Parts: sequence; structure tokens; C-alpha cells
Amino acid sequence: MNDLRIKKLIHSLVGVDGCLIEEPADLYYLTGLSLSVGKLFAAPSGACLFVDGRYYGKAKQEAPCPVALIESFKESLRKAKRIAFDSAFVTYNGFSALKSSFPHVEWVPVSSPVKNLRLCKDPGEIAALKKAARLTWEGYQRIVQILKEGITEAEAALEFEIFCRKKGASGFSFETIIAFGENSAYPHYRAGNARLHKNQIVLIDAGAVIDKYHGDMTRVFFFGEPDPRLSRFFHLVRRAQQKAVAHVRPGVKLGELDQIVREEFRKENVEELYTHSLGHGIGLETHEYPRIKADGEDKDLILKPGMVFTIEPGLYQPGLGGARYEDTVLVTEIGCENFYPQE
Repeated sequence: MNDLRIKKLIHSLVGVDGCLIEEPADLYYLTGLSLSVGKLFAAPSGACLFVDGRYYGKAKQEAPCPVALIESFKESLRKAKRIAFDSAFVTYNGFSALKSSFPHVEWVPVSSPVKNLRLCKDPGEIAALKKAARLTWEGYQRIVQILKEGITEAEAALEFEIFCRKKGASGFSFETIIAFGENSAYPHYRAGNARLHKNQIVLIDAGAVIDKYHGDMTRVFFFGEPDPRLSRFFHLVRRAQQKAVAHVRPGVKLGELDQIVREEFRKENVEELYTHSLGHGIGLETHEYPRIKADGEDKDLILKPGMVFTIEPGLYQPGLGGARYEDTVLVTEIGCENFYPQE
């Protein structure tokens, strides 16, 4: 499988003598190896993975391509004249080092050269994503079970993480977001020492990682009687989210999904409270290509079977609170499959 991915990368090269890949998630996608540091040089003649002594033995056994020590990297590029590099990952200092070490090479910037290969997930990736979603959902249910007056956001987040770890999670997609009351008005809030009180809203945004692939979902829970204003937010968000999910199918432009949500909010005079994009691709990383925004750079991307992304509209009013509803969906041949149960 990984050798086929490398061949697809090589086949995509146009007008260059090769491509240098250093981003860890891309290296894993192409080689199946978890490397903190490594270089994959892909050229029409083939590919070679360069690693240091810490990874050499394992890489020699498991890599889908030839492996060499990093010390031989410079010699391997001796005849190359134009090489593409990942301009979204390589820092300015890194770029300067490449130019200094290889003055004969014209370095061609290509933003995220593997993103299109990773866009549509294969059956193994889809299975891993579904597994991560199932555990994330179970963890969410555990949080709801243990909510009680006086518990802190941090305590609830820790309970989620312990539960998921015991069930096989290797990590978490991001720092678990649990927000009580007014804290729910901040989309990327982090669980703190606020204690839960009766009649507060609880926003839970969480994700478990299984087999390198990430889960991501958001729900709100009313602990007691909901504030009518927040209840309205929730119902507006839920309705808009359902309409966007229903529109997911091959051939649709990505930006249309966000436009549907914005039109719903505009009709209710709350669009100004919707402060982020509708969603993002997900896989080996929580936030992957593409980004779903009506006026974003990916708005004209056409949906294809195998794409997996989140749909997560929200409304937020500082001083009151917010509501967000997030699912992860897979584009199928005729529509989409939602990875999360609907309540």
C-alpha cells in the first residue's frame, strides 16, 4: 500500500527532478513509519528514505523503499537541478539551509505536495477513522454520565481521557474542550477550574486517536433547564448542520456547504455570531486539507467519494454562551455516511 502511495507521488511530479518530503504525517502516510525526523526524496527513478541511526534498523526492515543514513543525503542530490519542497512545512531557516547545502539546485516551493494524495481515504484509513469515532462517542457518553454539580471542567476532561486510554486510545486529537456556562462562547476554550452549576450549558468537543487516525465531535448538553436563548442557538445550529450534511454528495462544491449554513443563520439574524469555518478534513491529523468556508481558498473543490471531513457550525455570544454541533462524515458514491450517532 505505501509503495503505491510513493508511486502516486512520483507520478504527480511535473517539471522537477524530484520532491523532498519531511513533514512527519506525510512521511508516515508514504512509508508507514513514525519518524520525528526524516527525509524522503522521490524522483522518477525511484524514492529513498533518509534517516538517522535511531531509525535506520527499523526503517531498513519496514520501509517500502530503499533506506540510507542521513549523512548520504547530500550525495544523493548531486545530479538534481530542480527539486520541489514542502513550502507549507519547511521554515525560512530550513529553506536557507537547503540553498546553502545545495547551491546548484533550484528549489521549487510546493505547498503540501502530499495533500491531494491524502484527500480521499482508502478502506483501511476509513476503518481506522470509524474506530476513532466510536471510541470518541463512548468517551462522550462517559462524560455525560459523570456530570454533577461541582465537578470541574478539567475533572470531566480527565475522565474522558482516562476512559479512552483504557479503551485503547494512543492519544487525543487535541486538548479536550469542556466548557461550562459562559465559557462555551469561546470556540477553542480549554477545560479549566470552572465548576458545573445547575441549569448551565455544557459544550464538549473531543477526539480520541486510534491507529494514528483522529476522531472529532462536538455536542452540547443542558444540565438542568436550558436558558431559552441558548436553547434557540442549539436548535438553529442543529437545523443548519443537518441541512449541510444532507447536501454532502459527489459533485458538490465544498463552499456550498458553508453557504447553506450561513443562509440559515442569516434568515434568523444570527450570522454575525458564527465566527469560524464550517469544518475541515481529518485523518492522520485533526485539521487537514480542505478547509470548508464559503469564501475560502478551497471553496471550489469538488466533493469526491472517500473524502472525510467535519461539519461543525456554531453560534457564540460572549457573556451568555455558545452552541456547536459537530459530526465527521465520509463522502460516499451517492451521499455521505455520518460516523456519529444522532440524538
